[in-house]
Amino acid sequence: MVGSVGSRVFRWAVFLWSAFTAIYLLVISVLILRDDRFALNLGMVRTTGRAGLWVTLLPGVVGLLALLLVTRRTRAGAFLLGLYSMFWAVVLGLALPSIWNAQSSFCIKSFCIRTPWMGRLLLFALATPFLLTAVWARVEAARGRHRLASV
Repeated sequence: MVGSVGSRVFRWAVFLWSAFTAIYLLVISVLILRDDRFALNLGMVRTTGRAGLWVTLLPGVVGLLALLLVTRRTRAGAFLLGLYSMFWAVVLGLALPSIWNAQSSFCIKSFCIRTPWMGRLLLFALATPFLLTAVWARVEAARGRHRLASV
């Protein structure tokens, strides 16, 4: 499947997903810098203020650096992308127990969705692409290692 249409489509999907999430994290970082009391609630990560930059700015920069290196087909890029994706898969996975037992899954001011299964589906919908990206990055890193060994 190397070089096939399916592998190229999956590569582009990985690239777009990772680019979107990394840029989103950088936008959240800007919001945190603008507001000293910014409440960040991402999975099990709950911070207030600039402490949230450790969870948004650092992974966002790592994600963009990984994408830059992946476009150059380096093993380091695949490794960083796998690290970035696995980090978020674990963070979202650690939120599963709190969402699984929640009485309300999502609240905005006075409106709440009272069905916990919506929160569960949203969590799986976010964690699954991160997990698939981490697996893809691991395969790419191994493939790059094999390519380097054969040269």
